[in-house]
Amino acid sequence: MKREYNLNKNFPLHISCWMPSIYLEPFHWHTSFEVGYCLEGEGLFYFEDKKYDIHTSDVFVVSHMEKHRAQSDPLKPCQFHFLKFEGSLIDGGDNELLAPFFMKSKYVVNKIDGGSQVAVQIGRLLRDIWNEVQGQDRAHTSMIRGLLTQVCAHLFRHYANEIPMEEWNRSLHAYKKLQPALGVIHHQYHEHIQLKHIAASLSLSPSRAYHLFKETMGEGFKEYLTKVRIHESKKKLSDPNISITEVYLSCGFQGHASFYRSFKQIVGMTPKEFRNDMLTSYP
Repeated sequence: MKREYNLNKNFPLHISCWMPSIYLEPFHWHTSFEVGYCLEGEGLFYFEDKKYDIHTSDVFVVSHMEKHRAQSDPLKPCQFHFLKFEGSLIDGGDNELLAPFFMKSKYVVNKIDGGSQVAVQIGRLLRDIWNEVQGQDRAHTSMIRGLLTQVCAHLFRHYANEIPMEEWNRSLHAYKKLQPALGVIHHQYHEHIQLKHIAASLSLSPSRAYHLFKETMGEGFKEYLTKVRIHESKKKLSDPNISITEVYLSCGFQGHASFYRSFKQIVGMTPKEFRNDMLTSYP
């Protein structure tokens, strides 16, 4: 089990040097956006029902809330620079450059081969971000914002060229239209949100809002809301001073049974087991 952490509210970005386990761990996901660059080694990367080989210099893009996991080759363990960030760093979060992280199209391929020019460019940019984070020189946050924008621009160009224009334009339009609804969910997940509230934020009927959400995010509104709530509960469970009851009530769950059932289904263990694992795995 990997350590859960919160991105800094003032500058929500984290880059790590990460080596996947040689054992296949459970799927996980994040509300933040992710880009990884393989520094060395080999392995396998799983994205829900998709599987890709890992080779040196490959780039992997993790869509928003997409279940994923990676596994190192025991003889040639892979190592990554993995970048996680919030969309707010890119012009407030509603910039079209973030579209690749929301695409749920059948045409979206999470892996960019290491031999391509765009993979080389992104690898270089992630290395520069790593160096800026490590160095903490003056104006390093401004420098990182600029480098991050370049990463997103390269990804935008890559996917705009790879995906049929009609499909790209449709997905981009749907993504922009859905932004107010996603904002409601991520800011009010702890409240009693219903489909009618989502529809009102989009100025659509509940039926049309449901279909737009399903088409764009690849899952229904309720499923997405539950995943956001579970994700937030995982953060709070890392604090042993907060009771499990306080955790689920503060995350929008109305009862013990529904919280435990959803948590076990999504995470693969009970909230108590997850907390114990967190507290015993790390000092």
